[in-house]
Amino acid sequence: MIPRWGVLLTAMAVALSASGCADEAPESGPQTITIEVSYDDALNQVNITRAVTMNVGDTLQVSLASNSSTGFRWTPDMQITDAAVMAQAGHEVLAPTAGRPGAAGREVWALQAIGPGTTTVSTTYGRPWTGGEKDAWTFTAEVTVN
Repeated sequence: MIPRWGVLLTAMAVALSASGCADEAPESGPQTITIEVSYDDALNQVNITRAVTMNVGDTLQVSLASNSSTGFRWTPDMQITDAAVMAQAGHEVLAPTAGRPGAAGREVWALQAIGPGTTTVSTTYGRPWTGGEKDAWTFTAEVTVN
């Protein structure tokens, strides 16, 4: 025989767990999806490719290793094949966190998913001056937005 307090506790536990099963969907809003490419990854592949699926309203953050002390830098404006699907919201160059001269930092882009569809976003890494190496590395992401 179960004591009364055991029955009461069981009833309360059932009531509490049932209240969590209501028709309410968990609150969800726009998400940030991050693609990060380290300096070692970049050195091991000339054409860096990624694929991502996201929802309208989400933000894609692309973080690529960069070392401005070498004269190389990523093109700051991402090439976006379908402007109805995605738009660039920002770009920033971050200094190295190690504090050593010549250490690699990062370049970070924020891209906003504005409509459903597929698009390609890309940028290139090179030395932008006359006679400098152009497009030494490329980054490309195939993006599907639901």
